[in-house]
This record gives sequence, structure tokens and C-alpha cells, in this order.
Amino acid sequence: MPRSVCLFSHKLRCYGTGMSTVVREATPEDKPALVSFLTSEGLPADDVLSPGTVYWLAETAAGEVIASAGLEFGMDAGLLRSVATAERRRGEGLGKRMVQAAFEAARSRRLRRVYLFSTGAGGYFAGLGFVESSVEELVIALPNAPQVLRFSSLGWLSTEVAWRLDL
Repeated sequence: MPRSVCLFSHKLRCYGTGMSTVVREATPEDKPALVSFLTSEGLPADDVLSPGTVYWLAETAAGEVIASAGLEFGMDAGLLRSVATAERRRGEGLGKRMVQAAFEAARSRRLRRVYLFSTGAGGYFAGLGFVESSVEELVIALPNAPQVLRFSSLGWLSTEVAWRLDL
């Protein structure tokens, strides 16, 4: 049975079929739940909520994290990461809404571009306006972003695919 998802600015309770979904900016107290969720979705979570980042989460009335997105900030670009929706809640628009929250934050900081790494969800992000970019361009734009530093230290940059959206 579909549940409703509402558009929001920062925090909004959405009501549908008796299930309430809250979408809000994550706090340091949310880190354990956010890390657990991202790990269960197969995404890296080592640098979640590092300084210079903002994360959003969607949670049920019971406090279960069901979607997330993060944004790491550079001088004039951001790195979108940790975009995930729990499998049983996919198709409800939660992922798109999480990405929109990141876009709003990027625009409010007057960023010119948003980048991301994705080897498996490029089609999804292309549908949101992203175009494939070089990893080198991403690294030049965001050399100190936590995910860039982590992927570089692990030797993963050569296996990644970069995407860019001009704001």
C-alpha cells in the first residue's frame, strides 16, 4: 500500500496510510543509526557527519531510518553522497526528495555544481539532470571532501564514475 511523501523545507511530518515519515537534517546523535542504515544498504559510512558535511534522513514514527542523503562542501561545489532508500520504501519519491534537500542546501550556499560518485546508479542520477564527468574534474573541484580523501587513500578513485550537475 503506498504511503504519501510530502515536499518539505527542513522538517515536516507527512501522513498517508497511518504511517508517519519525518524528513529532517541529521544531528550528531543520529550518527549511529545513519551509519547502520548506510552499512545495511551497502554504502560507505566512515565519514558520515564529518565537519563540512550535512546529512538528511527520513525516518518512521518509530525512529527507523528509511532514507538518507549527504552533501560535502567545497569552495564552489558540493559532493552528493549516501543517497539511499530502504528497499521496501523505494518508489515513493523519498530518494528524490532527499536529493532535492541537498540541492536546496547547495543553492543556499551558492555552490555552482554538485558532483557524486556512482558506479551503479548513474541512470537514476542522469534522470535528475546529472551528466557523467571525469573523476579528475571532481577531485580538482573537491580535493578536501571527506569522501574524496577516503577513496583516494583506499585507491578507489580509479574504479569510480563521477557525475556532475550544474546548478
